[in-house]
Amino acid sequence: MENSFPTNKKKDTAENIDQQIKRFQDSDGLSINKLNFGLWYVEHIEQMRLILIFILIIISAVSWLYTIYSFTYYYVRGIKEDEVMIQQLIETKGVDHSFLVQSAAKDLAIYPVQVLQSTNKKYDFLVQIQNSNLKFWGKFDYYFLVNDKRTKQQSGFIFPGELKYLFNLAQDFSYQPTGVQLVVENLKWSRTNRQVDDWQNYYDSHLNIANTDVKFISANQSELSQKIELNQLSYNSYNKTPYNYWLVDYLILFFSNNTVININKYTLSDFMSGQTRLIQLSWPGSMGRVDEVKIIPDINILDKNIYIKYEGEAQSGNQ
Repeated sequence: MENSFPTNKKKDTAENIDQQIKRFQDSDGLSINKLNFGLWYVEHIEQMRLILIFILIIISAVSWLYTIYSFTYYYVRGIKEDEVMIQQLIETKGVDHSFLVQSAAKDLAIYPVQVLQSTNKKYDFLVQIQNSNLKFWGKFDYYFLVNDKRTKQQSGFIFPGELKYLFNLAQDFSYQPTGVQLVVENLKWSRTNRQVDDWQNYYDSHLNIANTDVKFISANQSELSQKIELNQLSYNSYNKTPYNYWLVDYLILFFSNNTVININKYTLSDFMSGQTRLIQLSWPGSMGRVDEVKIIPDINILDKNIYIKYEGEAQSGNQ
């Protein structure tokens, strides 16, 4: 009995000390838990160092294995492959001038200028040009030159592989001009595949305009006027495309025995998709017998500004 009291007292004292240690809070904020972690770190630092060394050894071993494999592969196959590649480079010709010439757009072919009498002391100039490039289309300025006299400069365009007419109407001359030349300036080529994936399909779908019921009455057959010789032409133009156009130019060619004897031009505005328009025109002048009339719509279908947008339609690139 006498000995148990001191023992219990010691036990209570130890418990109080333990509780006081747990409740201990350093003035700098260092807690017992942090002290315990620090103790654990010191006790296990050697094991952590060994683990890190082991990981580095593994990484080094993998790197060496890959290096040995790469060197072996190069020794067995790579050297031979390099020799073949060097030989091919020696045998392959560089990009020379002839290659650049073949890759560039070829010049326009320009045919002789025709001079057609329009009315008294007025003449029309007509010429064909051809673009032999199948992947390039061109924009340019042009005028006709007669001796030192030049006509008003106009803008033109030509599509891939196209043979088209350029013209200038009713030029004043006191004599029939000869030696007329076409001058093309500021020619700029562009690749169609940068704007259109399938050029032929694009061309067909955008220029599907049918001209029917063509009726031509020459001045000597016309009953419109007894004093002024007036030629008359009428036809229906049907916009079979899904596109609306602000302006459509028509070049009208009159043939006799497969030869152009007269030309004219007409501009139609606000030509809507699915619309049929009756076109009628008359003009003075006398021409011989006409056995064929060709009506050619002339629209730069690569110019986004020629299209009438539907209400609410986003302004995008080419149609």
